Amino acid sequence: MLLVAAGLFYTNDANRKQQQVAIQGQVAERFSTGIDQLGQEGNNKLSIRLGGIYALERLMRDSSADEPTVIEVLCAFVRTHAAPWPVEGRPERVASSTPDVLAAIVVLARRPSPKAEGNRRLDLSGTLLGLDNAHLVDADLSGAVLTGASLSRANLTGADLSDTSLSTADLSYALLDHADLVDANLNYSDLSGAQLNGATMGGATMGGADLTAAQLDGADLREADLGGADLREADLSDADLRDTHLGNAHFNGADLGDADLSGAKLLGADLRDADLRGAYLRDADLRDADLRGVNLSDVFGLTTEQLIDANLDAKTRLPSGVARPTSVRTR
Repeated sequence: MLLVAAGLFYTNDANRKQQQVAIQGQVAERFSTGIDQLGQEGNNKLSIRLGGIYALERLMRDSSADEPTVIEVLCAFVRTHAAPWPVEGRPERVASSTPDVLAAIVVLARRPSPKAEGNRRLDLSGTLLGLDNAHLVDADLSGAVLTGASLSRANLTGADLSDTSLSTADLSYALLDHADLVDANLNYSDLSGAQLNGATMGGATMGGADLTAAQLDGADLREADLGGADLREADLSDADLRDTHLGNAHFNGADLGDADLSGAKLLGADLRDADLRGAYLRDADLRDADLRGVNLSDVFGLTTEQLIDANLDAKTRLPSGVARPTSVRTR
């Protein structure tokens, strides 16, 4: 009986090994076929390339061990098929990316295990992507290099464009005018010089993000979290910042003209040299905010009580009818 049992064990073990070898062979064949399809050049081979992209996506889902390799292949495809970043400057208009490049980006954005080691980084450097009106809801583009990408009117609701342990998501100089970024994760992202005019960003998290010189004219940032964000020289004129968390944010030289900051949390924010003409500050929390030298004479809704724990100096100008607190804090 023992000999029979031992024979059955070794037979089953051999069968399992044969099955594993067969599965590995199938995976290798599928990968090879997908690469071959991806390499078919020419406008008349677009459908073949698309087939290769979606075949590789299916392989990622069926074989987690091959996901990092597929990601590298698709990123390389984008880098070699997308419009290259120009040698000098940035063109005023970015041409729409081809359907195969867009498909590769969509597949990368919905990779199965984006937070796993080896799957976080999306190297799309050196490309000028035209993704206007793209549908990227809940996409995971954390750590992606999207410098100068055109994403105007793109739907990025709930998308993850935050940093990773390896790199910071790079959206510097990107065009995101009128994009939908509701509830998006942009923590620590590089959005310096980006254009976000009229963008909808309610509930987005942008803690520690770099928004220096960003254009946010008329953007909707209600209840967004920009704690510690760098907004120096940013254009926030006419922006809706009601109930927005702006604690410890830097606004040096920012344009906040006619912005609605009602109920905004500006604890410890640095507003020196910011332009606040016509801004609404009703119920804004200004505790420990740095208002030294700031001209507040043309703001609306400000009260003396809001300034009791703010940092003022003799150069801080207040609106008519708002008394200077008897005890002024200085840093």
